[in-house]
Amino acid sequence: MESTIFVIIIIICVALILFGVIKHRFDLIVNFGLRIFAGLLGIYLLNTLFDSIGVAIIAGTNCFNALVVGLLGVPGFLLVFGVATYFYFVK
Repeated sequence: MESTIFVIIIIICVALILFGVIKHRFDLIVNFGLRIFAGLLGIYLLNTLFDSIGVAIIAGTNCFNALVVGLLGVPGFLLVFGVATYFYFVK
């Protein structure tokens, strides 16, 4: 009984903290989402361009790459394609 009350109190506290962060720093969340969208669109377009000219450097559009591009922006985009290029030449 006491453990369920403790868990409920923790959940309420975490929810209030998240609500406060979202309320005061909504611009960071929007910026993160826009960087993810632009980064994944760039990865898709560059993969399409490389495929059309016959280069087999392909970076996947997955959650890990979305997180890297969302957190780092353009350097993350370059990092994703740098790693893809490295494995293209090493393989």
